[in-house]
Amino acid sequence: MGIVGAGKGGTAILKATYGLPDVRIAGVADIDENAPGIKLAKEKGIRIFRDCLELLQTPQLDLVIEATGNPKVQELLYTHKQEKTVIIDAYAARLMMTIVNAKEDMVKKLHAQAMELATTAEELSNTLREIAGAAKELAVGAEELAAQGQSLNGSVSNAKSHVQKIGDVLSFIKKVAVQTNLLGLNAAIEAARAGEQGRGFAVVAGEVRKLAEDSARAVEQIGEILKNIERSVGEIIEGILGTSQVTERQAGVTQQIVGQIEQLKQVAENLRKVAGQLAALS
Repeated sequence: MGIVGAGKGGTAILKATYGLPDVRIAGVADIDENAPGIKLAKEKGIRIFRDCLELLQTPQLDLVIEATGNPKVQELLYTHKQEKTVIIDAYAARLMMTIVNAKEDMVKKLHAQAMELATTAEELSNTLREIAGAAKELAVGAEELAAQGQSLNGSVSNAKSHVQKIGDVLSFIKKVAVQTNLLGLNAAIEAARAGEQGRGFAVVAGEVRKLAEDSARAVEQIGEILKNIERSVGEIIEGILGTSQVTERQAGVTQQIVGQIEQLKQVAENLRKVAGQLAALS
């Protein structure tokens, strides 16, 4: 293939066709040695011609693209071309250049989008790493909280058991107080029967009864306090159990989130690879 005209259009065609596996560029012709297409041809090691007729004499020249748009040049090419050489005129060349320019523009946009995609994928990956780290810490914290809740639940249950034991002791004391009160009452009756001789004994019996009554009242008060404590402990246990269940569910859900984030990180990695492939195409 040969190119006649090394201006903007011819240069674009040279850029588009150079390096294609099935295209051999025989040369570029232009009377201007400083034309951009001539300079590019020199850089690529492609033959250059000042006269397009010399280019037409190249053996096995199948195709010549006329990129000058000059009717005289086009007529000259048709007149002196080889029999098997096909001339692509300026109109077809302009169409080809339009396609080439569109391709180059598309490649530039594709490259820009690939770079943006790579940047976005990297930002996504960084964000996901941060979220995954936070989620893992949250999961560990939830598991620790659940374990602490179970331990605290055991301690509170022990406290409840101790309260119940205290209640049993108080019940026994209450029974003793009742019996003591009865004994004091009987002693007072006997002292009254004894008259003057039993006066001292009556005083002691009265103190015994008073002590028994005071003990009974104290037991009642302590019993009420223990009931309140037991009720509060029960509420604490329910709260701990509820918290433990929530933290266990939270830990499980957090682990699921971590797994999903790992999948998203893989997606981000795939995006980076695709971005690299798109950039390579450009």
